Amino acid sequence: MDCENRLDATSSVRLFVYGTLRTGFRSHQILQRLHARFLGRGRVRGRLFDLCRYPGAVESRNGAEFVSGEVYRLPRAEMAFRVLDRYEGFDPSLPESGEFVRNKTIVTMDSGREIRAWIYWLLRARASGRRIRSGDYPVHRAESWHI
Repeated sequence: MDCENRLDATSSVRLFVYGTLRTGFRSHQILQRLHARFLGRGRVRGRLFDLCRYPGAVESRNGAEFVSGEVYRLPRAEMAFRVLDRYEGFDPSLPESGEFVRNKTIVTMDSGREIRAWIYWLLRARASGRRIRSGDYPVHRAESWHI
């Protein structure tokens, strides 16, 4: 990991979540147990895919493609990421070995302010994943239930 992506054991950091860690989903309890503090809603440049039980986002340079989500402040970053990395199937010692990779990204908050936050990006868009054009997983799930 380069210097920019290194974690300080005692620092708090920001995390952008776009899927099952968001409010209203069962896995949100992980953030609650970690005492994560909600900072607001925002979006990142990316494309979102429905992978059946959860979504995956792929970074995009296209200014018209966005993924919506929530930003949290995580106290005790090193401990928090041990838990979150395990949940996401990410191994920092073998970052390209899993389905997701953890990196920093730019989040545009609903206020228009840009911040840096950690995100779990999908390493490769799977052929089996259906694109979520809205970029918003809870909206997609709600629409899927009404089909």
